[in-house]
Amino acid sequence: MGADECVIRLEGLALEASIGIYPHELAARQTLLVDLTLCIDGAASGRSDDIRHTVDYDEVVACLEALIAARHFNLLEHLSQVMLDTLGERFAIRRLEVTIAKPAAVPGARRVSVSRMAAWPAAVATKVPAVRAAA
Repeated sequence: MGADECVIRLEGLALEASIGIYPHELAARQTLLVDLTLCIDGAASGRSDDIRHTVDYDEVVACLEALIAARHFNLLEHLSQVMLDTLGERFAIRRLEVTIAKPAAVPGARRVSVSRMAAWPAAVATKVPAVRAAA
């Protein structure tokens, strides 16, 4: 972790998605479990105690819910990349790791999961966080 870096983790976020390539997967939405590790510049939020200086978890979840509701995805690999791209464009994140688990993918297995990571240059990571206005 770098200076003033803050790590935010969202673990086990259950999202209902239309995902898969097999007929039984196309017929019904499936539960995906999403883990996110967001590395952000924590200098301002660590000193200010102000939501405007961090990444609002509720906004991240709402963004992912809207993304998944919008369309069908064939592959976890593709969905993980779309999540990285979407969150990286919208929020002031330095590094992001997304893990998506599909518990019902393989009979006899607890789950199948895909993890993907990305990093953005400091210039991108210093953009203003997309958060709701302070009350």
